[in-house]
Amino acid sequence: MVAAWSFDEHADAPVFADAGPRGLNLRRGAGAEVAAGGKGNALRPAAIASRGGPAGATLSGPSLGAAVAAGDLSPGSRRWNMSAVIRIDSNATDEGVLYELAVQPPGTAALVFSIAVSPSENAFVVRCLGRSHGAAADASAVPVAFPNPGGPPHREAVARTLFLVMAERLARDRWFLVELDFAGGNTLALRVDGAPAAAAIVAGGLEALPGEFPALLALGADHAGHQPFPGLIDELAIRTDPDER
Repeated sequence: MVAAWSFDEHADAPVFADAGPRGLNLRRGAGAEVAAGGKGNALRPAAIASRGGPAGATLSGPSLGAAVAAGDLSPGSRRWNMSAVIRIDSNATDEGVLYELAVQPPGTAALVFSIAVSPSENAFVVRCLGRSHGAAADASAVPVAFPNPGGPPHREAVARTLFLVMAERLARDRWFLVELDFAGGNTLALRVDGAPAAAAIVAGGLEALPGEFPALLALGADHAGHQPFPGLIDELAIRTDPDER
């Protein structure tokens, strides 16, 4: 296990503790609340409209940078899994971010790996980097370039947006387990309550986020504190050894 947040802190807690080995404790945003969860408490990011300030919870700094450099917080070439117990509000329509890792090279836009839910499209949405050699076969890929700390030339990748559209309607007002699994190769698989729900192909394969630049981890919103998740998040965990639970 890389990291795990249960959000069981008291209602006024400023920090959400990580039970993983790296101690990636999250700072609570001003627009986030602690509410009753499926087990203990949970994170509710959607209070941004009423309270103002960033939604969700964030982390930056050396400990995060070390985890990014190790390839622990986003998929690359090895097995990677994110799981969370979530509850989507009954009236939810807008896309909201569950998990986002953003890396900021100098002079360029942020490079992002994110997992969001889009209730109106009955889908989970994954934004990621792909290997640039696969771009020619996929017109939807957007080329991106970023500095190489070792000197020219720049490094290249493609930004991709993948829709994992479910055959069944996304559940509302009940807790369920969602898992996104990357087993290497080029396929992202979505499971709901342990059952396969959707999959997406990453043409050319995934590109790991670079670990040499400042990074920000955000749960329940994007790295700018916007796009709050439309419901509650509990028991979010990241694993690079998903079979060892």
